[in-house]
Amino acid sequence: MASVYDAVNALDRRTQDLASRTEVAVYGAPRRAAIAPVPISATEGRQLAASARQMLADEPSPGAGKSPWSLTGTATCRNPEITSPRYAADGAWKCNVFVGEAFNRAGLSFPLSSAGHYATANSLAARSASFQRVANLNDVRPGDLVSINRRGESGHVEIVTDVARDAAGQVRTITSLGAHEQGLAEGTTTAASLVQLAARAGGQMGSNGVTIDGETFHVLRPMAPALPARDLTRTSNPIKG
Repeated sequence: MASVYDAVNALDRRTQDLASRTEVAVYGAPRRAAIAPVPISATEGRQLAASARQMLADEPSPGAGKSPWSLTGTATCRNPEITSPRYAADGAWKCNVFVGEAFNRAGLSFPLSSAGHYATANSLAARSASFQRVANLNDVRPGDLVSINRRGESGHVEIVTDVARDAAGQVRTITSLGAHEQGLAEGTTTAASLVQLAARAGGQMGSNGVTIDGETFHVLRPMAPALPARDLTRTSNPIKG
């Protein structure tokens, strides 16, 4: 046990921003204990934001054809776990499909519905095994999600791609990217009202989110999925980074 712990410590000293999931999994391996879900690292969050931006770059330019992410377009899912890759067709809002595909292309897991489709935006805040609610807006970072719950609708969700702060570290703008009626769009509008309201409370949002004009906003941090004990490997050998 000591050799594993010492090796992880040595790796920590050599590696910046080591994903906590790696360390916990190694530490838990000798005990054959299952590893609970943990938030993704800041590096993984930036990779998710980059994945979303790459999908934006790959979208057909205006006049070159209909965006597959628009309300009238048809998105094709690459995720092999999706039961019908082209289920998000003409007439379907695709914000959750876009986010789910960005997760998949970044090597991250996104929850699915019982039908084998990407989970709806309205359901995400309640999925504690997949997302951690960020209680203070000043803790937001790229790769987090801005989720909006709307009664009687499927809601809306976008991926945070950039955060601007003042000299004191308070959030001033949140840039997010998501699928809208005409296709993909990136900007600061979606989270603008949330930023303004949370600023009055020092960034505090609480675990229940913030309700503005009947819509409940949450900032969600993706969680790396749990690792069952059978997937962990016991070792007393030095760990090679």
